[in-house]
Amino acid sequence: MPFVFDQTEIEWPDDESDPPSPRANQFVYLPPPEFGGAREPVHFTLDIPPEPPVPGPVTPAITRPSLWDRLWGRRLPTAQVTPAVKTAAEAWAAREVFTRQRMIAITVPALRELGVQRLYCRYDGGNDEGFSWLDSATLHDGTRVDADALAQRLTEQRFLDRLVAGGVMNRIDGTSERDQIASFVRDWMCTEWATLLLGRGYGTGEYVMYGAFVVDLDACSVVDDPRADPVTSNIEIAR
Repeated sequence: MPFVFDQTEIEWPDDESDPPSPRANQFVYLPPPEFGGAREPVHFTLDIPPEPPVPGPVTPAITRPSLWDRLWGRRLPTAQVTPAVKTAAEAWAAREVFTRQRMIAITVPALRELGVQRLYCRYDGGNDEGFSWLDSATLHDGTRVDADALAQRLTEQRFLDRLVAGGVMNRIDGTSERDQIASFVRDWMCTEWATLLLGRGYGTGEYVMYGAFVVDLDACSVVDDPRADPVTSNIEIAR
């Protein structure tokens, strides 16, 4: 899965300035299971599970194991995760699954109607957050379209009406339908598939990373690209 650079190995300058950005050849590729994600190919369904109840607020924080803790099999002591926190975390996870499945069940048929066969999504991040965005979509005839062109086609298809009716999005006053769809296509859509592949909280660790994956709408699968180019939007890679 991602190409990862471990920031715990960085020697910070004495003057407290930021260290130099890592070079592409300093990143190490980790298959998704080694990173903490799922075994490939990751399959998804268009079925929507029953809607779970909305859990109450939870204030206690759960300390996440680092990437390297997961690689070495180290886990948090069970005493750090109380039953109340565990129950609340499971409830929120169920809500996330429900929201994701509802999005997929609406989005995949709409893309298929446009003749889309595959999506190529990129991701990067580290330290606090992971990001994912659409690079291009490939139609069954081999034509490739970028995120803006796909957003325009979905807007003409009245795709926002489907998302609103399905409870996936709300209309935003003062924002055009085209802009709302463009934001969905560029970011949220791929982020949900990235979570399926890489796991919840990808990008939250003492590392920086980048990569890409393919969503096959015919096979309903997600597969990482082990040859992804170092194309990033949220981290810097030295050239």
